[in-house]
Amino acid sequence: MKEKLSLKPTVHSMPQKLMIVDMDACSGCQSCIVACSMAKAKTFSPSKSRILIKKDESRCLGIPVVCEHCDHPPCKSACPTGAISKDSQSGLVSVDPSACTGCERCRWACPFGPDTIRMIDGVATICDLCGGKPMCVRVCQQGAIVYMPTSKPGVEKKWERAEKRARALASLTVKGVA
Repeated sequence: MKEKLSLKPTVHSMPQKLMIVDMDACSGCQSCIVACSMAKAKTFSPSKSRILIKKDESRCLGIPVVCEHCDHPPCKSACPTGAISKDSQSGLVSVDPSACTGCERCRWACPFGPDTIRMIDGVATICDLCGGKPMCVRVCQQGAIVYMPTSKPGVEKKWERAEKRARALASLTVKGVA
């Protein structure tokens, strides 16, 4: 994580549901990547997936990387064209592909690392939670990715696990694995 930002939702701004990713439960099987690319691009192409798994084989570690839909997304502030927005009702951060110039400033502003925002066909692309029915959740047999009704303990768990993943991703970069 680059710096301490106000990323966590307040009680008043919490979305109705949230996705929680537990890297300790992730086996690195990549079924989430396959399901996402099939759902979004109608093809088996990991490069078209909105989620990816970073691996550190020396530690048998698989780290799912996916948009956290921050309360105050730094990617939105970094976008020079206003292509990134946040829906106040759902909490979903999204990119308008017709307004995105592909400058990648959003990627470098993300406190969870540039791989959170994928460049697909020259456009910044992030997880859209499959319209409320995330395919990655449906195929994750280990239960490493769950989509559940929002609760205060759930939000705390989400951000605790997201920060743990950010630290693990940062350690991969330091080691030259990323």
